Amino acid sequence: MIKKPLVEAQSIYFEKAGRTILSSVNMTLNEGDIVIVKGKNGSGKTSFLKCLAGFHRITKGQILWNGKKILPTYFPEKKMLAWLGHLNAVKLSLSVKDNLLFYADLWSVKKNEYDYAIKHLCFSQYLELPVSWLSAGEKRRLCLARLMFCPSKVWIIDEPTTFLDEENKKIFERVMEEHVSKGGAIVCASHDSLNINKFKTLSLD
Repeated sequence: MIKKPLVEAQSIYFEKAGRTILSSVNMTLNEGDIVIVKGKNGSGKTSFLKCLAGFHRITKGQILWNGKKILPTYFPEKKMLAWLGHLNAVKLSLSVKDNLLFYADLWSVKKNEYDYAIKHLCFSQYLELPVSWLSAGEKRRLCLARLMFCPSKVWIIDEPTTFLDEENKKIFERVMEEHVSKGGAIVCASHDSLNINKFKTLSLD
């Protein structure tokens, strides 16, 4: 049996406040794919990602998830996608551990997967600290640790390496490759040049 693509964008258009943001954009995302979305500031990279996730309603065209017209954000129980945008979506008053355990419990994550993510992102020494004490780069690493144990196949991520130093950027590149090697897929908007083995480029310029 031929597997359907995980996500398809078929000639999609998106308008906002009378302005055309996206025009006839096409993309196919299969298992094991990494699609890097490129473009100048204002080219619509973030809008495209939000359209894929169902946060924005497209003006024309269609977006299919596993061959079906659905909005994945409306079906959180199916864990169809992991979203990481510009905002980190963490509780500053809670500890690092409490932030991570909230999602681990929500997603019924196995302890070994939770422990692996913490170890991989070198977060063991931060677990008892309030998130408000973390630097911008450390908060981003916290989000990447959470992303690692999310059970969703499809990751949609916007500028994930913002605030990361070179060492942690390399760690994230390995995390991306590990995810797709297990049958996952990633759509990522990034101004940075990511050193990963195989990827497709979608230019919005």
